[in-house]
Amino acid sequence: MGEIMELKVNNLAKMINKHVVLNDISFTVKQGEVLGIIGRNGVGKTTLFRTMMGQYLADQGTVGIDDQLVSDDLELRQNMFFIDQQNNYLTDYTPAQIAKMYSLLYDKFDSDRFLTVVQEHHLPMDSRYRSYSKGMQGLFNVLLALASKAQFIILDEPLDGLDVLVRETVKRVLIDAVQTQHISILISSHNLTELDTLIDRAIILADARIAREYTLESSRENARKIQLVFREETPDFISEYGTIVEQRGRVIVVVFNDYNRKIDEMIAHSAPLLFEDLPLNLEDLFRTTLVNEADYVLEK
Repeated sequence: MGEIMELKVNNLAKMINKHVVLNDISFTVKQGEVLGIIGRNGVGKTTLFRTMMGQYLADQGTVGIDDQLVSDDLELRQNMFFIDQQNNYLTDYTPAQIAKMYSLLYDKFDSDRFLTVVQEHHLPMDSRYRSYSKGMQGLFNVLLALASKAQFIILDEPLDGLDVLVRETVKRVLIDAVQTQHISILISSHNLTELDTLIDRAIILADARIAREYTLESSRENARKIQLVFREETPDFISEYGTIVEQRGRVIVVVFNDYNRKIDEMIAHSAPLLFEDLPLNLEDLFRTTLVNEADYVLEK
């Protein structure tokens, strides 16, 4: 089998207990890409992953790798990895036992490397998975996924509830794997801040559908976040061309989704008392277009 380049989800639909959870979901994941699946808890992120992996039968649509259907070729499943945290059968096993199991499931599973990195990250080798803290389990899951040598790693809320140090370790491990192994990652979250600096593209799920899709590099190139203070009232053009994301008295912070020369000239003409560029993060980019919609993507 040649080098795998793309994972394609086409018109996927799933109903559970007569409730539509997924409806007409389509997207592509390219080699070396980190795709964020974002939406509030209960929106269908886990159902999407389970359906992609064949744990649920799709009511409609297909999942394929390089135009070959995953459902028709068990070998293709070797190139997809997913741990279902809600139905996790690892709890009673040690790292060595888990490595033995996964070496049977994945032909390319690197047991030696897996056990080495588990030790390098100071995860207890003689302890059972269930005795690990939530942070330890999150890191362990990522190390296990990478040891599978699967091209497409699917991670369901892997950063949820982790402390800052563990979260940064997990993100660093993932970024290094993408850069050195050219794998692709699908990662879900209900918290935008968790995915900042990690994902290349984002899909927003709402009401069983893809509500919006963003390519972050191009969005960041055109956007700008500025702190301003005006002598009088805030000029109308600020709200017309930008989104005020914060206001403290006369101090406003505004995000312009498409900052251009015209806006620059209008600001200069209004002679603000303060003009200061601020760092632009992932949440800022979303708020420029989602401010009038449900706040689910801004949950903390």
